[in-house]
Amino acid sequence: MTRNTASSAHLGVPPTPGNGQATPLPAPSGPARLLALHGAEQAYAWGSPTAIPELLGTPSDGGPVAELWLGTHPVAPALAEADGARLPAADLVGELPFLLKVLAADKALSLQVHPDLDQARAGFAADDAAGLAVDAPERRYRDRNHKPELIVALTPFRALAGMRDPARTLAVVAGLGSPALAAAFGPLVDDPRRGAATVLRTLLTMPAQPAAALVREVVTAAGRLRGGPIPTAGRSAHDGPAGVEGPVDDLGRAADLVARLAAAHPGDVGIAAALLLNDVTLRPGQGLFQPARMLHAYVAGLGIEIMATSDNVLRGGLTPKHIDVDELLRILDPTPTGAPLLTPRTRSLSPSGLLRGWDVPVADFALTEAVLTGGRLAVGRPTVLLVVDGEVVAEASADGKPVAPLTLRRGASALVTAPADVSLTGHGRVFLAAPGG
Repeated sequence: MTRNTASSAHLGVPPTPGNGQATPLPAPSGPARLLALHGAEQAYAWGSPTAIPELLGTPSDGGPVAELWLGTHPVAPALAEADGARLPAADLVGELPFLLKVLAADKALSLQVHPDLDQARAGFAADDAAGLAVDAPERRYRDRNHKPELIVALTPFRALAGMRDPARTLAVVAGLGSPALAAAFGPLVDDPRRGAATVLRTLLTMPAQPAAALVREVVTAAGRLRGGPIPTAGRSAHDGPAGVEGPVDDLGRAADLVARLAAAHPGDVGIAAALLLNDVTLRPGQGLFQPARMLHAYVAGLGIEIMATSDNVLRGGLTPKHIDVDELLRILDPTPTGAPLLTPRTRSLSPSGLLRGWDVPVADFALTEAVLTGGRLAVGRPTVLLVVDGEVVAEASADGKPVAPLTLRRGASALVTAPADVSLTGHGRVFLAAPGG
């Protein structure tokens, strides 16, 4: 397993001027094969030191392992075992339109928004016209593609997604009893439909001294509600294991959320901005889809994530990285909405197991889970397979010709190098990723 400690800021995929998508490499021709795949680990500071190593059955070195990338992303390409060597997956399948990940959050990620396709094209062109290098820290758009995402929880997974109903947010603000917070959130009273954008601008452009005072006031208020002071660094004594659901009521969850964020991002005004969002905890198997223009952040938990191949992120707090407030608000949809939770839909059910998936409104990717109970289960034509429990044998055939089978145990993954009909046998759970359609 490779460990990558570099930033994911630079995708490095050349753009296509015509359609705005990342340019796919032509898929090499040849017969279909099932090949063992080795993902690339990403050691971002917010990652869990144990969750991904436990899945892979490897010892932890004590450092954070935030993500395992299983795809052709040039920043951290997965390697496939082929002909006695480990080759970049792109050499065997071309550039995939999606990236499959295991994501293990021990601390909250940044508040962020992704552009739609038209916004990405226009933003990339504007950054080019401004003479910004594609890897410049202040560059907003790294490529011309959109970046829809789906996360499926393996453990209870806490996330912030979409602007909460303003009445509920204002009740939380009143319950915290912070005059500075109430003043900053006042636009929700006058303009419930779009006031969240004004609140964000107020918070993100606030001078340093009043911003710090506001955050201290909010953290102190949350501490009173929780029955004790909130640590200013490190994990909160109240946190418990990452992903634990915590309080059920809005105010209790808000106080708990402030504690988590203050421990991970002390003094960051994003602590206050996060109170605008729906605070949800996914049950294992439940999905959360992140469309374009929706403010969101992952807080804690272990999940399977799949996304379009892009690295376009506009940040809005909980980060030391560059924040372009004007551009963030230009692409943001501040309309109140529920969190886009998805329940998996069963696609086939038999004594051998079940096949279920999460319906998403994009063609970049499709994610399916196979739960096997002993017999043979046909799973379609996936490109990447990841076993999260048990042991299975993957078999395939292409044009009526069998492909050499592959045995996969918990934590193992595989690459299908060309369209082939795949079936699985054994006991276990397997996630299957493919281009959408």
